[in-house]
Amino acid sequence: MVDRAVVISNDVVPGLGMPVAAPGLRAFGLAEGLRANGIKTKTLVTRGFTDRQWWRFGRSVPHPSVPGVEVLGARWLSRYLEANRPITAVIINSNQVEHLRPMEGVHYVLDFFAPKMLEALYQHGEGYPKDELARLRRRKIRAIELADAFIVNGKKKVPYFLGWMLQADRDVRQLPVEVVNMCVPPSFTETERPANGNVKFAVAGYLQQWSRLGGWVSGLERQLDRPEMSLDLLTPWHWGGGVGRTHESTGDLDRLAAHPSVTTHPTMSFSAFRDFLSTVDVSIDLFKHNLEREYAMVTRSVVSLAAGVPVIHPPFTEVSPMISAYDAGWLVDPEDSEAVEATIRGILDDPGAVREKRANARRLAVELLDPAVAVRPLVEIVRSW
Repeated sequence: MVDRAVVISNDVVPGLGMPVAAPGLRAFGLAEGLRANGIKTKTLVTRGFTDRQWWRFGRSVPHPSVPGVEVLGARWLSRYLEANRPITAVIINSNQVEHLRPMEGVHYVLDFFAPKMLEALYQHGEGYPKDELARLRRRKIRAIELADAFIVNGKKKVPYFLGWMLQADRDVRQLPVEVVNMCVPPSFTETERPANGNVKFAVAGYLQQWSRLGGWVSGLERQLDRPEMSLDLLTPWHWGGGVGRTHESTGDLDRLAAHPSVTTHPTMSFSAFRDFLSTVDVSIDLFKHNLEREYAMVTRSVVSLAAGVPVIHPPFTEVSPMISAYDAGWLVDPEDSEAVEATIRGILDDPGAVREKRANARRLAVELLDPAVAVRPLVEIVRSW
């Protein structure tokens, strides 16, 4: 039985003193869950990710370190695994597969974290990124060929990824394929919210070209003048590039930011963001439907729910059934501005309903999003070698 694992991250993870995004949080959650179940686990972060973010502090100032996380050059990944055999290596999507190779004593688990082909498809407007998709396809198939087992971030994506496994000539009857949902350690504040009848909403998360806000913004705007309402806006451009001021939602966000009841925030570290969420009553995470969003396990909603904050969310994502099952928020068509406005009006008219949804969000966090619970199918895979 193997009781050692590494999670190879595609981005920086919490604890390194830098903002984090979905891939780093995925690696963080998987590693936390493995450790909670008794698997000795390290997280590997390649140096390119940390250098790209840390440049603003100057090379003379080293970034913080955190126990259980090692930063190394991508070309050293295989040597690290070879030196630590026997071991299970969890790779997030196919990003690092070019630096990995089959070797005795190393078992690979491929995490089908996100539908990267669909992200790439929607990242370029109406253009078709043929060459980029071809490169990604080759890399994805190589990762599938390398893997000994597979985990999927959400059950809706299982048929999607089974199709990819068949393209790589893998016998899906003989390989472990388990659902391991996005997970974040629950973190609750003891402060009773909302306070004094006022309700604090937040729109928070990195802008992505494949995720556009849509018509719901006008419904929100029509309620912004109510004195009991405030809105916090934290929507920075992601450091990975490819978005910039060309994002079609820029005008909506600029208009929201100009309203006197709206407070804007710069990028935060994960710990600071969790402190921020402790002051929020309702998170708004709405966007237009497309095929990528249909399969998305939307990280910003998961993080809000893990903090016990109920979410206004579309009805079509991987997170939607969780919210519905636990009554941990409001599922609203993002293109129906009147329905969005009615939802926000109802919240402002009855803040007590927020407290009930908040309690439900906490229950959801403990029962579904706690890494110790969510990662158990991966633990079984690791211990099966």
